[in-house]
Parts: sequence; structure tokens; C-alpha cells
Amino acid sequence: MGTHGKINTTPYYNGARVVGSGKTWHTQDGHQVPVKMLRWAARCRFRDNDGRTRPVEAWGGTRTDAEQRLQTELTTRKRTSSDTITADTRLEVLADYWLRTKVDPSGRAVGTRQTYRYITEQYVAPGLGGLRLRECTVSRLEAWVAAEAAKHPANARIALTCLKGMLDTAVREDAISVNPARSVTPVPATLSKDVRALDVAGVVELRATLADDAKAVARDLPDLVDVMLATGCRIGEALALRWSEVDLDEHIVYLTGTVVREKGVGLFRQDTTKGKKPRGYLVPKFAMAMLERRAAEVPPGPLGLVFPSAVQGLREGSTVEKQWRKFREQHPKWTWITPHTFRKSVGTAVERGADIAAAAKQLGHASSAITAKYYVATPDVGPDQREILEQFGA
Repeated sequence: MGTHGKINTTPYYNGARVVGSGKTWHTQDGHQVPVKMLRWAARCRFRDNDGRTRPVEAWGGTRTDAEQRLQTELTTRKRTSSDTITADTRLEVLADYWLRTKVDPSGRAVGTRQTYRYITEQYVAPGLGGLRLRECTVSRLEAWVAAEAAKHPANARIALTCLKGMLDTAVREDAISVNPARSVTPVPATLSKDVRALDVAGVVELRATLADDAKAVARDLPDLVDVMLATGCRIGEALALRWSEVDLDEHIVYLTGTVVREKGVGLFRQDTTKGKKPRGYLVPKFAMAMLERRAAEVPPGPLGLVFPSAVQGLREGSTVEKQWRKFREQHPKWTWITPHTFRKSVGTAVERGADIAAAAKQLGHASSAITAKYYVATPDVGPDQREILEQFGA
């Protein structure tokens, strides 16, 4: 079910079939017909959800147009038939069903939904889509995941997550009794690179360089960096900051959302952060002075953004990252710095000044293990314990 046979295309003129090729076509009685006067029919047979095979056709001004219209019609009928999942359903059909009915309507973050769709469509469907569900054995899935992990471990790890999700759906639809993906060996996490963060002296020097760069100032880069250094927020969260979330009297900034782009929707403010919970921060004096200045100088605009675009709308993170790359081109010393480096610098500074639990809370992490692994730089020189250790030499 949900499959079609060979597609055939036929040219017509005034409802009658014509013969010929290339640019030469004529009716059955020999009357020549201009190519632009032809209408093409594309036809095939399709097995519907009830198991019956029926003819399907579509018309267009050219052979290609007719075939494309037929493919669109087949896709629609395939999706309709795919709403019944059986052991003979192909994995690519289940994948489409899972994305449409389980992922897209879910409360997952936009970025997560986009990632699941990308990995499913670009990796899972091309690699395993032809298998029927009864053919999705542990050994087959294990071999495919292992092969993908050897090439793209991060993508393979997400692909296995997607397989678990879609095959869980198949279990709930009674198409299969157990989920074979849950017995596949997990893809080990790749070893992370050493965390690199700015120390205090580096931050002071970089802020001075930013302040002296006219183009960086015009693009609000110094002010954006100050907000990230004062809170540890992500670039999208800084760009989503509104004046209604800045308490100038109490010196508090509340992070309640982020800026995202969704296919088919465009750029918008997502009213939740990556951690799902709003976070409030007591802001140090240097950032508070900047916010007070911006409150007096920057028009609030219809969205009330602290960092609006030139037309008072939302700014996109990728645009700021592009502007940051141009700044680095002019200042080669900072080529290793990205907007995310400031979040790592905050985590490192708080961990060294307080402890790892405080750093995790500052960055909004549920677990301090994530903070320690990805956001705190390891000091090159250990703490000075020479007085304690000197007694060994007595």
C-alpha cells in the first residue's frame, strides 16, 4: 500500500492523442500541431489504503509539468494511506508519519524539531527508508548506525534517537511488537575539545578593542558582548531581550525567550529559552551602565527590543555572527573568539571565583556535569599548594 507503478506520459491536442517526438507532433490524420498547443497527461496506478489499485493522472503544459503534478498528487495520496501503519509499511513512510504527527505538533523547541526533520530526511530515510517495518531487525539497524557513526558520530547519535522515536510510534500502532532500535548499541559521545575561555585580562583587552572599532560600535557588538559577559546568556537570548524584562532600578535582567528561524514561518521570538525556564540575573555595574545608556539612546520600537535591527525588528543570530567574523578579520588576535566563547568565559570565571554549582546555576544548566565538561576551561597551572607540599621534603 502507498506505492505506485510506472509513470507514463501522453500528449494531447483538443482532447485527441497526438504522435511524434521532439518539436514535431501531428494528429492521427496528419495535421501538424505546434508544441505549445499540446497538453500532457501523466498516469500511473496507485495502491490505496484499502488495498485496491486505482489509476491516477495529472495534466500539464509540458511532459515535466505533468509528471511533477502527478508526483504531488501521489505524495498526497501516499500520506493519506500512511496514516495506517502496518508491519509491511516502509520505514520512509513511518518517518514521514512520525514527523507530521509526533514531532511537528510537539512542544519541542524549534531547533530540535528542525534537527529531527533534517536528520530523518537526509540520513535515516535515504539509508533505511526502503525497509519494511518487519525487516527492521536489530542487526540491520546496528550495522547502519555503526557505519554512520564511523563517518558522522554526532549525526548518527541523533539518527538513533529518531529511529527510537518513530519505531516507538510503530509499536503504539501495533505494527510491531517491540522497538528494535532500543537494542542498538548507543553511539558514544565524541571526545570534546579542551574548553577555551577568556580570562579577565583578555576580556578587558577585547572590550577595549571593540570600543575603538567604529564598525563594531555601529553594529552594537560591544553592547551585545557586555550583556553576554554580564549574564552568560546565548546570543539568541540577548537578541530577544526586551526592555520590559530589564529592571533598571533593581539591576536585574530577565531572560525569557530567544530568537529563532523556522522553515515556512520565518524569524520570530520564541517565548522560551533553551532551558525552558525564565532566568533572572543581578547585573554588574559595567553592563548596567550600558543598559541605562541604551535606554536613553535607542528607540524602543514596536517590539520593545534592547537590541533591535535597523528597521526596529528582530536581529538574527547568524547575522551577528557574520558581523563578528568581519570584526575578527580586522583584528586577527581574536580569530578564535565566537559569541559562544563569552558564555564559556562566564562559566569559567564563576567556577573559579565560587564553585561549579554556582557556574551551572549562572548558565541555567540542570546538571553541573554539563558545565564542567563544556563550559569551564581547565587552568594551565594548578593552585599554589607549595607550603602544604613542602613538608614532604623536611
